[in-house]
Order: sequence, then C-alpha cells, then structure tokens
Amino acid sequence: MDPRSEMYKNRYKNFILVTTVPVFAFYVAFMIVPIGMSLFYSLFDWAGFTADMDFVGLSNYSSLLFKDEIFRTTIINSLKYVIYGGVLIFAITLLFTYRISNFKSKRLKDFIQMLLFVPNTISPVALGIGWTFLLNPRWGAVNNIIDALGLGAIKRPWLSEEFIFASMMSLLVWIHVGFFLVMFLAAADRIPPSLYESAQLDGASTWKMFTTITVPLVRDIISTSVVMWIIFSFKIFGYIFAFIGGAASDPPVNIRNIAVQLYLTGFGKRTPLYRLGYASGMGIILLLLVVLLTYIAQRLFRTTETLEF
Repeated sequence: MDPRSEMYKNRYKNFILVTTVPVFAFYVAFMIVPIGMSLFYSLFDWAGFTADMDFVGLSNYSSLLFKDEIFRTTIINSLKYVIYGGVLIFAITLLFTYRISNFKSKRLKDFIQMLLFVPNTISPVALGIGWTFLLNPRWGAVNNIIDALGLGAIKRPWLSEEFIFASMMSLLVWIHVGFFLVMFLAAADRIPPSLYESAQLDGASTWKMFTTITVPLVRDIISTSVVMWIIFSFKIFGYIFAFIGGAASDPPVNIRNIAVQLYLTGFGKRTPLYRLGYASGMGIILLLLVVLLTYIAQRLFRTTETLEF
C-alpha cells in the first residue's frame, strides 16, 4: 500500500485514535479526576463520611505549612529520604556496578544480581517487621553479632529516637540498591567492548574506564533511576508503617513521610481522626513536591550531547 494514499492516511489516523483514546480516557479517569477531587476536598473541613462539608478555602494549607509541626517534620523526613537515601543508594550501586561489571564469569554476575535483588520480591510488611527484630537492642541479631565479635563498644539502641531514622534508612538502602543495580548493569552490558579495548590499549585503568566510559554512557539510566527514586521515596508506605509498631501502634514521627502521615490523618490511626479534607491537602502538597523535585532532577541530568555507539 502506498503510504501517500488517502486510504493509508485514514487507516493510520483510525489506528492512532483506537489506541490513544482508551489510554487517555483511563488516564483522565484514574489520574486527573482523582487529583481534581483531592484539590476540591482540600478546600473543605470534611470528615469524609458525612454530608457536612464546611468550606475553609486555603485554611488547610496554611495550617499544614505553618501550624502543623508533625506535618512539617514529615516533609523534612521525606526530603531526607530523597536526598540522603539517593546519595547512599546510587553511590553504593555505582560501586557495585564497577566491581561486578569487571567479573569475567556471567554466572557469578547473575548470581550476585539475583542475591541483591531478592529483597524486592519480599513483602514490605515482612521486611519492615523483620528489620525491627534484627535491630532490637535487647535480643536483636545485630547487637548479638556485635557482642560475639567483641565489639560491644559500638552497640547502640538502634530503635531509639536518636537512631531510628538511620535504621529505617538502612532498610531502604538495602532494598533499593539491588533494584537499581540490575538497571545499571543492564545498561553497562550494552556498551560495545571495543570502547574498553581501545582504552586498555591506551593504558587506562579499570577505574578510569568506568568513570570515563561506563558512567557517561549510562547517564540516561542514572537520570531515569534518580527520577524513579524520587517517586519511590515519596510513595514508601509499607516499610515505614510496619517498622517497630506495625498494626500495634502508629509509626514514630521521626520516620514518617508524607504518605504515612496522610494515611494516619485520613483514617489510619488506632483512634481514627477522619479528616479527609485535611489529608487531601497533604496529598496535593505531596504531588507538588514530587513534580518539583522530578523537574529539578531532569534539569540537572539534561544534556544536549547525543551518545552513539
């Protein structure tokens, strides 16, 4: 069929419509409409289960940002998860990528990737509760191992207010390093060996080749991974909710992010608050933070260079 014919053009347009309209309708119904409804509800003092809706305008937002100390703490915690977690995760992932990409045995590469990826296949609730047991200061495995090694001086009350955020962060780093490592190694494997061979002939070390060849050529994957981590970190819920208390009590404020606080405010506390209008305001602020940080990350990693290999 001649691509220039009118019949071909009509069929092409029909194909575009048939494949695009359902996706667009699905996006509007399950993304745009809920966001719009959340924005609408955030302007009211509303419990969520009654017909009484008192219009308060931007009062919920002013209370959240200027009066609600717990919510401000969750914003700071969320940003700390993004920044501290991102630095640790991607630094460790790049180091693992450097070491594993130099392995000659493909079976060994695959085995280590599988081993590090396993946490992503386990329920977040199970991991959160399990990590709590490991770090229990009285009978947890971590302090017991430290004692067995004769290093009692470095024992700490890992679940105390002072160390609980770092303990939570260690869980998130352990889980997500394996996920991003799979992506980084897959990207590194697509780089032509001839580039490394040329560098070897010029006397470059493995570290020099990694920093001047591997990292620049996987820049697009690093950029995508950073954006994914920003979204992941704001969506973290099960790990935090199950950590320490689980269903028995509310998560400590020191480790809550916006998502957890939103749930607790809306209907999740042991003594429910049922403040759906107030919680909707949290959701809008969460959305704006994700959009802003994603935009900043894309700007930082944007490049006009075209990589060809």
